[in-house]
Formats: sequence, C-alpha cells, structure tokens
Amino acid sequence: MSGAMLRRSHKKSRAGCLECKRRHVKCDEQRPKCIICTLSERPCSYPPTPTQPGSQTQPDQQPASTAPTPPWSPVAQYLPEPAPPPPDDGGHAFPPVSSASLPGYGTAPAETPLSRLVSADVNFDHMQMLVRFSVADYYPDIDDDMMDLARDLHQNSLREPYYLLEILALSARRLALVEPAKSETYLAYAVSLQTKAISLYNAAVSRLAALDRTTCVPVLMFASLLGRHLIIDLLARREPDLDRFMPFYVEFCKIGSGIGAVAHAAWPLLLDSDIKTFLLWAASIHTQTPAGRECDALRDLLLGAPDLDAPTRAACEPVLRLLQVGFDLMRARPAQNRRYMQIFAWSVAAPPAFTELLERRRPEALVALAYFGVLLHWARDRWEVGTAGEYIIKAVSAHLGPGWDYHMAYPLSVLQGDGMEE
Repeated sequence: MSGAMLRRSHKKSRAGCLECKRRHVKCDEQRPKCIICTLSERPCSYPPTPTQPGSQTQPDQQPASTAPTPPWSPVAQYLPEPAPPPPDDGGHAFPPVSSASLPGYGTAPAETPLSRLVSADVNFDHMQMLVRFSVADYYPDIDDDMMDLARDLHQNSLREPYYLLEILALSARRLALVEPAKSETYLAYAVSLQTKAISLYNAAVSRLAALDRTTCVPVLMFASLLGRHLIIDLLARREPDLDRFMPFYVEFCKIGSGIGAVAHAAWPLLLDSDIKTFLLWAASIHTQTPAGRECDALRDLLLGAPDLDAPTRAACEPVLRLLQVGFDLMRARPAQNRRYMQIFAWSVAAPPAFTELLERRRPEALVALAYFGVLLHWARDRWEVGTAGEYIIKAVSAHLGPGWDYHMAYPLSVLQGDGMEE
C-alpha cells in the first residue's frame, strides 16, 4: 500500500464548486451544497453560470441550479420499483453520490495540526484502521450462515480505492468510540477519509459511463457502508431538543433512501452477480408478513388521522409494516443477527410522503419515530446505537407534551423496563 491510495488523479469538474476546485478534489456538483463541503463543514459556493450572448431561458426550461435531481441520484426520493433492464451492451447508468445536508459530528478547522495529520499520506493510524476492520462489526444484522458470503463480497470490493477509503473511515468512526483518548483524532480521520472516498467514487463515476457485472458489486458495497456510516453519525447526535434534531434526521432519510436507489439502478445486474444470494436473503426478510401486535395502536393513529389524503395514508403502510417486522425480528427466538436489520433500514425505506410528515412535525409521524426508538433501545448494546433510542423517545415525548401521553404510553413504558427484556 502506498501514498497513492490517498492521492489519485481525477477528471476536473468544470461545474464544480469553488471550494472543491481550490482543494483539487472531485466535486459531485450538487446544489445548493455539494456532499464534500457538507461532510467537511466548509462553505460551498458555485461560480456564476455564464450566459451566452443573445440567449434567453425558455419559459418551459429551468435554470441549471434548480434542475430536478436525476431519479438514480442518492438524494432522489424513495424508488419503490427496480430500474428498467440494462441496455443491450450490458451496462447501466453509473450513479454518483450527490448532496444534501448530512448528519455530522463536526470536524477540525481547515488549517490545524490535526487536519494536517489526518490529510497526510498513509501512516500508522491508517494501518490500525485497516487491521481492526471486521465485517461482523459493521454488519451486525447479517446472520452467521451468511457472513462468509459477506466477507467474500467485502474482499472482492477492496480493489476499488473508494471502497477501501470508506472502510478506513468507518473503522476510524468506531475507534473514536473505543479509544476515547484519541476520539478527536479518529473523528477527524473519519470525516477526512469519508470525504476522500466520496471524491474518488465521484471520479470513478465520471470515468465510467456504465455499470457492469464486475463493477456493480463494489458500488453497492460502498453505498451500503456509506449509509451505515451516516446513520452511525446520526444516532450519535444529542441535540438540545427535537426541533434541532429533526432536520438532521429528515436529511438522513432523504439521502439514505437515495443511496438505496443505487441498488435499484443496478438491480438487473446485481441479480446476475455474486451478490444475488445475499440480496434475495435480505429481501425475503424485509418482505415477510408482520405477525406481532405492537404497532396496532400506531396503525390506528396514523391511518385514522382525518386530514391525511389517500396517497399519504398509502405511504404510511410500508412504514408500519417494516416497524412491525422489526418488532417481530427482535422478539424471534432463537435470536438471530437479522433482528438488527430495521435499525439500519427503516429510516431510509420510508416513502417521501412519510418523511414529509416528519419534516412538518406531524404528531402521528413523530409517535411512529418514537416506536422506532423502541427498536433502537432494544439494540442499545450495539456500539452503533448506544442510548439513541432513549434520547429519541424522550425528545418526542417532550415535544408533543402531556396531551399525547396516551399515544406515547408504549414507547415510554419500554424505557421503564416494560417490554422485551434482553
């Protein structure tokens, strides 16, 4: 391994932001703020678009800065159906990682000894991150009989520099927790390495016009790791109140569901690749029929809201179903690793209409979020989760006030020990 791992040439982006051009990194060109600047908490601005002499914007055209996001972009809305079959040449559109305000944990200022350290070429800390990365640590929801396949997919993806950098970033994120004395350093590493990983991924996107059966697996593995990194960051947040937490949660839902769109975009290829067995296994769990009754009262509350239109009620159905599947998996005996699946999947699987309810702070949707907090609370032994469930339940309860105590009774009772005992 050499310093080239962290320094790779990239195709210059003519439409990139000013900050990425200054830093010589590949910009994803998303507006109003690119993902690189968002992750590193840097100011992001774009040069004015030159207007050709005599040209005018047609009435049916939008300015470039407000162009709609392509349907395969990771900030696109939830895609319920797989993408169309690939073109005749066997390729498929290669999806870039695009931008939104991502949940973050902060990073060091641009020019400090710490930032210079984490921006350096390969060093001993990087070696620590690599040797201490374990697939089982970052995929706790994979059953034991599927773990060997997951490790094989991981090994096959290491040939892609962007994937290698993201595993270093995620490893640094965990080391920040298990080694408190170096927490600040590892958190800065996590931000820096993740930023580099996304930059390399976007550079790969600019060079490859299509996915094929060789490239689709590392692309999906990268998207999966990136999504987990983002939810780990989100669950570590402790804002003073729900109003200050929810913008981070909502933006995670949006970008997370878009990251899931990577799989939809490459679905035909993935089903003809080494990852097929793994995908079908996961799909069989996510689509299982709910059996428990924990969400019955929540279902009545959400679907019974008098002012919700039919499309919004329909958007609540998968939210309720996956929540109940999450409860069923948690209660199943003998316990299997899959019980943690909805911890990573539920938020990003929510249709846009439900995410909009959360964004508007609809009380019924916030109660559903508190039920998700129950799943998190039951997984509090996981390093990715910790006390996030308790925090979310209490924050929702404080926001809603005593008038909603009846509907919050179940989540609050779980915090008092009335529920599944681990």
